[in-house]
Amino acid sequence: MRKVVKDELESLDGVGAVTAEKLRRGGITCLRDLAALSTRELLQRVEGISEERAFAITRAAREKLGVGIVPAKVYLRGNAAKLTTGCSGLDAILKGGLEKGITELVGAYGTGKTQLCFQLCVTVQLPKEKGGLGGGAFFIDTEDTFSSTRIVEIARRFGMGEEVLENIYHAKALNTDHQMDLVEEAFNYVKYNNVKLVVVDSLTAHFRSEYVGREALVARQQKLNRHIHQLQRLFMLYDIVVVVTNQILDVPEYVPGTANYKPAGGNIVAHGCTYRILLEKSKGLTKATIIDSPKHPRASTYFAVKDEGIVDAEQKP
Repeated sequence: MRKVVKDELESLDGVGAVTAEKLRRGGITCLRDLAALSTRELLQRVEGISEERAFAITRAAREKLGVGIVPAKVYLRGNAAKLTTGCSGLDAILKGGLEKGITELVGAYGTGKTQLCFQLCVTVQLPKEKGGLGGGAFFIDTEDTFSSTRIVEIARRFGMGEEVLENIYHAKALNTDHQMDLVEEAFNYVKYNNVKLVVVDSLTAHFRSEYVGREALVARQQKLNRHIHQLQRLFMLYDIVVVVTNQILDVPEYVPGTANYKPAGGNIVAHGCTYRILLEKSKGLTKATIIDSPKHPRASTYFAVKDEGIVDAEQKP
């Protein structure tokens, strides 16, 4: 669902109709697309322009959009929108809900990662005064776990029904290349379909199955790094919430006093995600702990997965 704004690129000094058409053929349809590209990336996408010209027009796009140096106090005055999880305990440790950035949900099978993603696809559609963002969701499904029926079941708790599905765009990723292509397509849905939440469930599954063994580790991590940077660019350009799920790996060289598991993806994922929440099974409940964040202290809460979705635990273990 691609929409092209005909005059936006031509409004840039030095970009005429011929150059603008070349840019559009390369998938660049607006100034934000152009501003986000490096000179090298632009040359890879667009033929017939010099390196000097590529540098000039990307810099001009950033200047026109006002991407530059501002006093830090500007951010203090800002009132960034937050997305409720629909669970008051989770919202409390997140200081109101999820914010723009990449939130990684790390956990073993059955800890509620996908269920929480389903619930966020519902709550993002709530109006801002109810903790939502008044927008839609783009769901990249790598493990064939998406369930419209389950989402409708959760939506009823929030006063919605099947109409909630009209604002959720689902795509099944078949491999790592397809997964990355879908993120590129997500840019268009964010720009033109009011998508405020992008979900990748799960982030690393295809990478782990396609790149097996130590000899493939470097290639896998380089590609995963490019994928993480795609997602970073998405939230930085459009101030949206990105949520990814991730699996955990057993650690054979267990050291007493430390966890006997670690999140998949290594340092590439650890450094690339803005917020990291660990989900652990605990006596029929799930314990959620913020283990990495630039602004939240380490904190935990408990929730239960019920028919109506993710809810606060009635009693803690």
